[in-house]
Amino acid sequence: MSTPISVLVIGDLILDQFIRGTVSRISPEAPVPIVNQSSVESFPGGAANVARNLVALEVRVVLMGCVGDDYEGRKLLSLLSDCGVDIDSVQTVRDRPTSHKLRIIGDGQHVVRVDREVVKPLQDQNKTLEAISRHLPTVQGVICSDYNKGFLSPAVLIGTINEASALDKPVIIDPRGSDYTRYTRATVLTPNIKELQIASRRGIDTPLVLDLAAEEILKMTQVDALLVTCGADGVVLYTPDRKTAIPGTNQTVVDASGAGDSLLAAFTWSYLSSQSLIQAAEIGNRAGDISVTKQGTSAVTRDELLPVAGESSITSPKILDLKTALNHAMVARKMNKRIVFTDGCFDLLHGGHMEYLRKARALGDVLIVGLNSDSSVRQFKGEMRPIVPEGQRAQLLAGLSCVDVVVLFEDSTPIRVIEALKPDVLVKGGDYQVHQVVGREVVESIGGRVEIIPLKEGLSTTALIEEIVRRHKMAGN
Repeated sequence: MSTPISVLVIGDLILDQFIRGTVSRISPEAPVPIVNQSSVESFPGGAANVARNLVALEVRVVLMGCVGDDYEGRKLLSLLSDCGVDIDSVQTVRDRPTSHKLRIIGDGQHVVRVDREVVKPLQDQNKTLEAISRHLPTVQGVICSDYNKGFLSPAVLIGTINEASALDKPVIIDPRGSDYTRYTRATVLTPNIKELQIASRRGIDTPLVLDLAAEEILKMTQVDALLVTCGADGVVLYTPDRKTAIPGTNQTVVDASGAGDSLLAAFTWSYLSSQSLIQAAEIGNRAGDISVTKQGTSAVTRDELLPVAGESSITSPKILDLKTALNHAMVARKMNKRIVFTDGCFDLLHGGHMEYLRKARALGDVLIVGLNSDSSVRQFKGEMRPIVPEGQRAQLLAGLSCVDVVVLFEDSTPIRVIEALKPDVLVKGGDYQVHQVVGREVVESIGGRVEIIPLKEGLSTTALIEEIVRRHKMAGN
């Protein structure tokens, strides 16, 4: 992943403090434990923790938020400055205390949490909006970390999203509250299950209800994607055209404080590096899993994530969602490059597939391959297919030098992908007649053409499976 990346982080700044000690007796004054204090630790929390996690990933961070003119505010700014966060745009507000969460922990168990905060918008929001306008041209993306403490007012959110959209800068938001209309037309929202329940007004107790709630929020907010975090169960990425579930890794939870901030930072880092929502979701999920194994509000480092990124089931920057693939095609067209599109299952990739794809690539400058998802394959090949899961099939295709982009699709045909991409050349393999090819009308209506490439005789996935079964039976005899 390339560096340096620069991100504007806007949101509620919190000082997280932990008093740790041992418990050996109950107070004579009330039925509560007496904690014999052994240590006090302070960490950036909220949007400040997101910024700290980004710096740990070697991202340049500009932070916007507010602190009070108090000890907690000065402590928080000192912690942020020490770890390399640009705090020049953090406002100090005299009549507003710094948001502060104090956790008292005895023998490793949380005894009580004491919060101090003022939950209301700043009186002078123009200063915030002016600073956002000043910084947006200098960064690659924006994170809004909304802890519902008031800094991210509707005016600030709407202004940020509109200005970032005009500059083609992604806005990734960790949302709060019941009114998600204020996040309309952001790029990605990252609610957890509880937050999605509040926003959708649904009791989410089954995967089906989760899907319905996510689809409802997607339509209402018109965002590109919804990344729902599900704790130990991992994350689910929703886009208008597909759903991708990524399981957790069954880590032992030491402390979940700030895990969502680590996930948000890593997701953004990966997305700005790769432009792949799926890859970013996997990396963010792993960051959250690593975070919960640490004590206190922690940061996940680049060194911790890079080995994990190498193990990811979908790591190639060639594997894109439809919107990102469309952007890729638009850039290629501006460079007068011809877009070639083909599609298929590509199950048990073999020499016939590779020869076909090389010939398809030779018909233009950029080859985009539409890949049937697992559920799509089952629709017309039955429950026993595919043999190879979609993530591995996508990775194998992306590893071919003749393939420039891989786009997974859930439908039985790639017509929606073709309508979006509008390729110059549409390629199909086999004994098709041109008039039988799905998407022909779309391509020909824009002056493109359809090409049929004969498949190599005797080389097919079905033939391979039949030969494997035949040899297995012979070996059994």
